[in-house]
Amino acid sequence: MIKKNVSLSPPLPEDDTPGGRLRRARLDKNLLLVDLSARTGISVVSLRNAEQNKTTVTPPNLRKLSKALGVSIAFLGCFEDLPEETLGQRIKKARLYHGYTKKEFGKLMGVSSRMIWGWEKDEYLPSEKHTEILDSFLASLC
Repeated sequence: MIKKNVSLSPPLPEDDTPGGRLRRARLDKNLLLVDLSARTGISVVSLRNAEQNKTTVTPPNLRKLSKALGVSIAFLGCFEDLPEETLGQRIKKARLYHGYTKKEFGKLMGVSSRMIWGWEKDEYLPSEKHTEILDSFLASLC
């Protein structure tokens, strides 16, 4: 006799938003909000709000969630939908793909967060020495 996989709850509708993806990844791991909270240090209220798309998850918390759920930061943030038409847009997308705040990315690049903001707004162009470092981040978008 073959047993069918029976679920007591109806299937979830496809929700391709950051909150929907977070919820789907959590449920795929059979985790309750309280379990995910314990693994990440993010409050249950914050996780619930994120799943309901009432708040945006910060890059540092996306890194924690990504690690705890075994999915990419880019997937959780729906970053594939961000534009890539300008260098600034590509820099922002790459920064978010890797889960960095402007301040963290600036520290990594050796510039201020204000400079990162300027690059992302296409107000300034990165210098040649920064372009070499940026290339490795931008390669993740291909």
